[in-house]
Amino acid sequence: MSKKLPVLEFYSGIGGMHYSLNDACIDSDFKPEVVASFDINIQANKVYFHNFNKRPVNKLIESIPVSKYSTYRADMWLASPPCQPYTSQGLNKDSVDERSKSFLFLINSIPKLEKPPKYILIEHVEGFEVSVTRNLMMEGLKDMYNCQEFLLSPLQFQIPNSRTRYFCLAKLKSLTFKKDIPKNKILNYIPGNEFTKHWEDNQNNTTVDIVDDDELKNAKVKPIKDFLEKNIDENKYKLKEKLLSRYGLLYDIVKPSQKRTHCFTKGYYHDIEEAGSILQCDEEIDTKQTLEKYKEYRKKRHEILENKEINENEKEEKLKNIKNPLDKLNLRYFSSREIARLMCFPESFTFPNTLSLKQQYKLLGNSLNCKVVSALIKYLLSEKDDKKKNKEKDELENDPKKRKLN
Repeated sequence: MSKKLPVLEFYSGIGGMHYSLNDACIDSDFKPEVVASFDINIQANKVYFHNFNKRPVNKLIESIPVSKYSTYRADMWLASPPCQPYTSQGLNKDSVDERSKSFLFLINSIPKLEKPPKYILIEHVEGFEVSVTRNLMMEGLKDMYNCQEFLLSPLQFQIPNSRTRYFCLAKLKSLTFKKDIPKNKILNYIPGNEFTKHWEDNQNNTTVDIVDDDELKNAKVKPIKDFLEKNIDENKYKLKEKLLSRYGLLYDIVKPSQKRTHCFTKGYYHDIEEAGSILQCDEEIDTKQTLEKYKEYRKKRHEILENKEINENEKEEKLKNIKNPLDKLNLRYFSSREIARLMCFPESFTFPNTLSLKQQYKLLGNSLNCKVVSALIKYLLSEKDDKKKNKEKDELENDPKKRKLN
């Protein structure tokens, strides 16, 4: 018989957590239901409603009374808080940043709830693990929950996308994790998971970033071409010549046969450096040699532009006579569908027609990898193979008179 699993989804965005939850529970005893989701991004909420036919609560999390959260009686909380307070672009303000306020409110609200969640999953940017906010979170959870922390990349799950993220799983102390982990140890694997087995078996000789070829082979990453759209209109995603002429060396160029793409951020299609990879459609041309030729092209271009002995019209004519070597590579942006695939969203996921391509990229850049989160939810819901003990714990959890939180 299926167990009902009422869930609250905080910072719901375009529904990455919701998809992950559904996938994690397909072959389980749990029947999940997102009883409420919360986000203040109007465009993200449009996408969420478009795909789930449920409208997220469009209010500041900290403006909602704790008593209201109690009424949902949720057994699981899923949260993907804003990452900007823990990045250089966000000035690394950490816990004093206004954008950290809602998350700290949630953590501080848990002991006040009539029925605290049994399970909590938090996804965050790499670097959060050394933040003040992380320490405040662990302090707030320690009396009621056992916690396990992770740093995981989609590359470990055979997905050709480098997007290392921090995760914290928490379970009420009356429940057990499938495997005991030393306190404050951050894992680069999920215990018992087939995709991260190499890292579990070689804990002292591996890194989560998977920087060398040997580790990449162990991950058996799929080629980028497996995630590309067929018969795509390449002109729609083609890079502007003006950008290629000036900033060609700043792009992360990848081929369909390769097995890694750079993390796609909300600045993709707008920012240039470290915003995400661009695709070289012409597989046969040597990228490194072409970039060397491009350096010469840039030098000639600079000389023409700085030549004070010729007028602007003459400069324009001379520039037309020198060809940008990067044009031969047939470079384009990844489509929003292709990025959604790399982030393991199901094919059923779509954007409303009212959203521009730039808005779609921004929302995807703020989302998460569904395959990684699904694996973590599966692990979070599993327990040690002690049926009698688990049954007693389940009875305890369902009886508020017997439940002891401390």
